Amino acid sequence: MIDPEQIRRKAANLYPAWQAAWLNDEPFFPKVIPCNKRLDENLSVAIESIRRLRAGSKELLGYGYSFSWKEKNSRLHGRNQFPEQIYLESPEDMLRLIGKKNEFEAFTTAVETIRRRFPALDSWIRCHRAELVSSAGDLEGLLAVVDYFIANPRPDRFARELPIPVDTKFIERNRPILRSWLDLLLPPHTIRAHEEHFERRFGLRYTEPLILVRVLDDELLERAKLPWHEFAVPLHTLADSAIECDRVLIVENKVNLLTMPKISGAIALGGLGNAVIDLRYLTWLAGKAIWYWGDLDVEGFEILSRLRSVFPRTEGLLMDEETVTKFCDRIGIPGSGRNPSAPPGLHTTERSAFQTCAAKNIRIEQERVSQLAVVEALHLTGLG
Repeated sequence: MIDPEQIRRKAANLYPAWQAAWLNDEPFFPKVIPCNKRLDENLSVAIESIRRLRAGSKELLGYGYSFSWKEKNSRLHGRNQFPEQIYLESPEDMLRLIGKKNEFEAFTTAVETIRRRFPALDSWIRCHRAELVSSAGDLEGLLAVVDYFIANPRPDRFARELPIPVDTKFIERNRPILRSWLDLLLPPHTIRAHEEHFERRFGLRYTEPLILVRVLDDELLERAKLPWHEFAVPLHTLADSAIECDRVLIVENKVNLLTMPKISGAIALGGLGNAVIDLRYLTWLAGKAIWYWGDLDVEGFEILSRLRSVFPRTEGLLMDEETVTKFCDRIGIPGSGRNPSAPPGLHTTERSAFQTCAAKNIRIEQERVSQLAVVEALHLTGLG
């Protein structure tokens, strides 16, 4: 025989279906709860089960599940009233039984408000009920942000500068839901659809990453009228300030970048990691000879793959099977433990090196490769 706690759990499992039915204005109650109603063969146990079932029911509590009875003649229990059907009569009964009354009221209020203000979000509501419930307390702020962007698309201001009555980190905290709503509500021409970065997608200013630059040719430095060999520049500032060079080395580790030897017609860029894809904004890199040098591990080759998705002719420096074989016994350390498939765009020897690093969980940090080996590799590639 089912007990009151099991009924409560079954009712809780029905809650999402009730939300969906309410959204569609579909009938849902009364709702039968399928369950085992067979009594225990032991008469005293059966009597206790019936007592507990009554004690947790709407009949005694004033809310919750109800049941109908049917008189039966049982060989074990004699002629008695047996529970025939257990059901929920109304939304109130279900919501109080599972403790969701306040939550459901907040949900319905949010739905009605959004449907009234922005009917185009109805499809989003149907697919994101749980997300809406968790965000119901922020609803007025979310709507205020949407109102502002509709009136002021691509505002070119920091989020905290926007004249919206929310705290300074509100937009940052709510980026996922705001992105979904703005994608549905803003005119397409105001959205940079290819951008995953929230601020760039919707035209907000943000603290841009600094790109570390090192000029590896004194003549190039003089022609560019630059007073420093090394400097850090915001991403879009560098995008707008092309450096006249022939060759570009992209180096992950800062010290490795700063210790690169002189190379004719070359600059080095560093400090990017997974943000290497942002170099697509440096359109003046197109047509340059580009090399990438990162850690010899799964993540390093994934970064190389991302870079090649933007600059397909990028070459790897010390990113091959020979380097892995040469250094893994001396300076290899455990990697992240990941063993994914090889990313696209790797050359044959790079793919082989990737597979070795993944299979053996190897990480050869680039700063642990000797300077002599670096100079030799540059010479072999024609850079030194």
